[in-house]
Amino acid sequence: MVKSIVGTGGLARLAWAQGLQALAASFLALGLVFFGAEDSDTAGLGWTLAARTAPILLVALIGGVIADKWSRSRVAASSAFAAAIVDVGLAFVIPVFGLDWRAQFLALIAGFATAVGAPSLYALLPSIVNKDNLVHGNAMVRSFRNVAGVVGPGLAAVIGAMLSYQVLLWIVVALNLVAGFLILSLRVTARAVAPTDIRNDSAGLKQTLAQNSWLFFAIPFWGVFLAIQSGAADVTQPLFIIKEHGPPTWAIMMSALTVGYVLGSLVSFRIKPQRLLTVSVLFAALALVQIISAITVDSVVLLAAASALTGVGFEVSGVLWGAALQTRVADEHMGRVSSFDYAISFGLAPIAYAIYGFFPLAQAVPVIGVSIVVLFVFVLVGTGISWRMDARYQARS
Repeated sequence: MVKSIVGTGGLARLAWAQGLQALAASFLALGLVFFGAEDSDTAGLGWTLAARTAPILLVALIGGVIADKWSRSRVAASSAFAAAIVDVGLAFVIPVFGLDWRAQFLALIAGFATAVGAPSLYALLPSIVNKDNLVHGNAMVRSFRNVAGVVGPGLAAVIGAMLSYQVLLWIVVALNLVAGFLILSLRVTARAVAPTDIRNDSAGLKQTLAQNSWLFFAIPFWGVFLAIQSGAADVTQPLFIIKEHGPPTWAIMMSALTVGYVLGSLVSFRIKPQRLLTVSVLFAALALVQIISAITVDSVVLLAAASALTGVGFEVSGVLWGAALQTRVADEHMGRVSSFDYAISFGLAPIAYAIYGFFPLAQAVPVIGVSIVVLFVFVLVGTGISWRMDARYQARS
């Protein structure tokens, strides 16, 4: 099975492209955290992350229409090229001015480019892999991306220490450019049906959602869950860990997290549950392990182990969620639905980043603690509702 999937040239190029993008994202994330940690700048880090992700909610729906109308590979590649150009500006600005309004403005522009292209990138896989292999295809693509991400945090720390974090930002530019060319080289299958007229796009999305009413719960659920988890894990947690344990510990945790992603991909190859939504929510519960350990343990080994476990949970959960979308939504509507999913699932993150940025580092422990309690309640409620929705789907199938 794995051999047959790897043999698909288009899938291999897509996997390598996402691997390079993951490495670039890892370098950029570590660079922002390290620059923010130099001044204990919780607000600067939170608002820069918010600026980079804010366009998701506004632009991703447009990106879904574009994904259903134009070449998905060209749109995704153009998005990568545009983001790389803006990253050039970040490489000049951040080392001089820090995470101030200049960096936040450029992050906002880069966010627009990424948001427009993300639905096209997500919708490429069903055009390369048949539906019977979508779970394994998702796992394969994510495996390439995650293997590249394993070395990212450690390598970023080494580059920053031996050269500079400005060099790190320039490497981000190069990686995104190469990824863009790989995506541009993809050749995808024809659409199942012709795309609709732009005047009917809004009605088409409403009709698609009406035919898949389970999305009205599942997508907002993931939006709120990921927003709270991201605010705690991406803003408060890294600065707290760097303050208490130093930058190397945070780099180790990030590498361990990605090791967990890789292990999760291997797990994904071996499972194919019937209740995709329910099992996806259950594995997402492991996202709590890392932030719990951040405020309860001092051992670097335990922090790394908790991070790896969180990575396993996120990876398996993501694979199963992607498979649920791609098997229950018609291919001709995947662009719109994936953009709606992308907009809501990640569109609330910038709000969370901005809110968490208001809390000073001195309040890190209570902020993370409250986040853990709220996320636990979400998992309990989400598991019960997802079980019922999976049962209804199986009854209709």
